[in-house]
Amino acid sequence: MKERLLRAALRAVGSLPTPVLRLFGAGIGCVLWLLGGKPRDTARIHLDRLFPDTAPASRRRLARRSLIAFGCALAESPAVWFGPRRRLLRWLDAPEVAARLRTLADAHPGGAIVLCPHIGNWELAGMFCALHGGITSLYKPQRGAVDALIIEGRQRLGARLVSSDGGGVRALLAALRRGERVGILPDQDPPDGAGAFAPLFGRPAHTPTLVHRLADRTGAAVLYCYAERVGASRFRFHVAPAPGAGRDLASMNASVERCIMHLPGQYWWAYRRFRRTPDGWNAFYRRAD
Repeated sequence: MKERLLRAALRAVGSLPTPVLRLFGAGIGCVLWLLGGKPRDTARIHLDRLFPDTAPASRRRLARRSLIAFGCALAESPAVWFGPRRRLLRWLDAPEVAARLRTLADAHPGGAIVLCPHIGNWELAGMFCALHGGITSLYKPQRGAVDALIIEGRQRLGARLVSSDGGGVRALLAALRRGERVGILPDQDPPDGAGAFAPLFGRPAHTPTLVHRLADRTGAAVLYCYAERVGASRFRFHVAPAPGAGRDLASMNASVERCIMHLPGQYWWAYRRFRRTPDGWNAFYRRAD
């Protein structure tokens, strides 16, 4: 019963016109900004410490824009998962970028690892990859009815979701050995034993080693894909190969930096990316004031 009611609510919200969803999302972001608390504080700490040479007023505006973009991502997710299929396909209609994705992903017999940073609408970036060639993606299982709905929504265009455990990693490896694509979020703090520290914006960030391990074992290509929010109702997709080998942690983080700086106002700065601190470094999120 709970799952049916939640699905019905998501479909109702997801059926709203895109400008209304964007307005709703902007409202969520503004409330997060006005209420303060951890999301606003985290975004501001990131921008203050990573970009100290930027004017304080500019950093403040960027933090506010980031929270609004995050609110839009939340409001748009029901539309991506359960909204009208015709509109979803219209959002994903980018033939030139789709052709570029196919060319880059199909160039290696070891498949392709598609990295989708938390920029713009990352749910839609996953849908784009699923529609244009298919993808197997890691996800973190959730509690209760939400988990089944996330799986249903994210798999609506043929993606395959596997849990972020040993079985899921083996499924990714098997997919790459079949020459397929796998999707990974490269800008999250992984669990203990699944990461190592590498520079990100001049600070050591606990970075997933999974991409490096998979690429070394299969020779897979490494690509980046993200969906930029444009205007009141459109999206623009970006697909690029990782520079050079693109497999080591420092190179991966450098590529993530470039993606973020392309659209800094649409990045999820409220995520506590530097929660782990190596020996010799002060805690990142402790404010002096």
